[in-house]
Amino acid sequence: MDTAIKLERLRANMKKHGIDACYIGTADPHNSEYIAAHFQTRAWLTGFKGSAGTAVVTASDALLWTDGRYHIQAAGDLEGTPFMLMKQGSPGVPQPDEWLRDNLARGSRVAIDGTLVPDATANSLEEKLAAKGITLVTDLDLVSGIWEDRPPLPSGKIFEHGIEYTGIPASGKIGKVREKMKSDGADYALYVGLDDIAWLMNFRGSDVPKHCMTLAFALITADKAFLFIDQNKVDDKMWNIFTSQGIELRGYDKVEEALRALPAGVLAADPSRVSRALLRTVPKNVRILKKRDYPFLMKAVLNETELFCQFRAGIRDSIAVTKYLYYIKNEAAPRGLNEIEVTEKLRELREASDDYIVESFPTISAYGPNAAMMHYQATPEHYGKLQQRGFYLVDCGAQTNDGTTDITRTCSLGPLTREEKEDYTLTLKSHIALASLPFLDGTCGTSLDAIARSVMWRSGLDYKCGTGHGIGYLSGVHEGPQRLTNNPHYGDFGFRENIVITIEPGVYRQDKHGIRLENDYVALRSNKILATYDGEIRMIEVSEELNEVGDIFLKFQTLTFVPFDRDAILPELLTTEETEWLNAYHASVREELLPYFEGDERDFLLRETEPFPIG
Repeated sequence: MDTAIKLERLRANMKKHGIDACYIGTADPHNSEYIAAHFQTRAWLTGFKGSAGTAVVTASDALLWTDGRYHIQAAGDLEGTPFMLMKQGSPGVPQPDEWLRDNLARGSRVAIDGTLVPDATANSLEEKLAAKGITLVTDLDLVSGIWEDRPPLPSGKIFEHGIEYTGIPASGKIGKVREKMKSDGADYALYVGLDDIAWLMNFRGSDVPKHCMTLAFALITADKAFLFIDQNKVDDKMWNIFTSQGIELRGYDKVEEALRALPAGVLAADPSRVSRALLRTVPKNVRILKKRDYPFLMKAVLNETELFCQFRAGIRDSIAVTKYLYYIKNEAAPRGLNEIEVTEKLRELREASDDYIVESFPTISAYGPNAAMMHYQATPEHYGKLQQRGFYLVDCGAQTNDGTTDITRTCSLGPLTREEKEDYTLTLKSHIALASLPFLDGTCGTSLDAIARSVMWRSGLDYKCGTGHGIGYLSGVHEGPQRLTNNPHYGDFGFRENIVITIEPGVYRQDKHGIRLENDYVALRSNKILATYDGEIRMIEVSEELNEVGDIFLKFQTLTFVPFDRDAILPELLTTEETEWLNAYHASVREELLPYFEGDERDFLLRETEPFPIG
């Protein structure tokens, strides 16, 4: 069924139910960023496969909104379809709710699937439309009836995330949640976030591609903990583990029934995550206490076990990525391999570890102009071949038992133009500006974002994405609440110790090249050093001098040990302080990686990490 036929059938369904506009986001009942195939309604309808986007369909219009990461990709995906691209964030482009308000007549009806939209989002949209006399309908699913070959709900088995990786048993985490419930006067707490639930109850799954999550809901009371999950996914071992931790299992589809049966009391829930349909099943005598999910905030700050595991996972993946860069430069490019072929080597390098589970997201392998698309994906129909000139970009990550990684490197494959070297060096300067910054405990992500972005601004450039994102722990590669963004609505969370973040500025020149340099970092007190000593990961503390008012300063400690491309750097554009930081970083790369390298690969690592002259 092509896009035009899908639209025709959707519009017929809209007419049948008296609907003037249909609003279709990228969503599942769990407010996930990456969603199982069963819920990819917007992608199925529009043909745009990016991870973020919103479609609006009326009797005469078919529009697709997506952000700057996907403008180039979406333009290609939508070519030849009835959908028009709305470049979200560009000057003069309204948001979807603004477009609906300004283009629909008074008395119109807009449909959105209430099982997939957070209650807060539905409320905001409802208020905006009501000012124009437009009604929001949230109890209609207009797509299911026309999606004939819709994939079924996923059914992968779950597995334990053991105490050697979590540091705290599930019963201990649930106990801490109950303490917070009691403090806030809540009798119950409802969780829909797959990452929150998996972390809280120490299990992982495979329902969401690359993210080791499984579809589930959780309800915590003063004396019980319920996990709503397809019980076919739970083997006897996991059943016994849950039972030993005081966790009772119910069917995935039984959560509404459980909510309807709640006695009078107070339910802690986050309307920005819980769907409208789910909250509307809560009895009137149960008051909703609007709270950010306790596990969402708790898991952002790693405990010592998690931190040491993440450090180990970072070293392991840095070894694989550095060996991959050697392969790209010395074997793949001379042979003229294509963007798809080369990633088999990266998979092979990662699979050498028993702790490896799966990629943390589909690898972005992009040569030349293709890298200008931030989330480019090579396909059998469209791919580039590596040549011995210009840039190749790889953005990749791994899910392992001891953590999650996300690393991007842009590497030279031969001669570079002056512009390419300048853009690479500018990206490196932007990265160093933030990575080298001491900052006050509690500084928000918007303030930190501006440090890296200001380097680009001085050159009249900007990148249409955040500077960095949080990373889950054997979980989503993008997890909050921490973010580095110039959007104050999303960057208000204050940084503190043991929070993991990426730093990934870039330069993207359409039809020329894309450059991104990304490391994973953890925020530590300024007097702490996390490193390998005598083959053992240790946290070293040195004496700390606080200023006269006792301010606490943090710093970013790298979890990524992959060299930056020596041949792409113009050292004369670096300040003395930037060169010192780069040399110190490369010294740490040598320290952590050299024991795992030999022969030509060792020579490559030594050359790439050779110190640059100072002054």
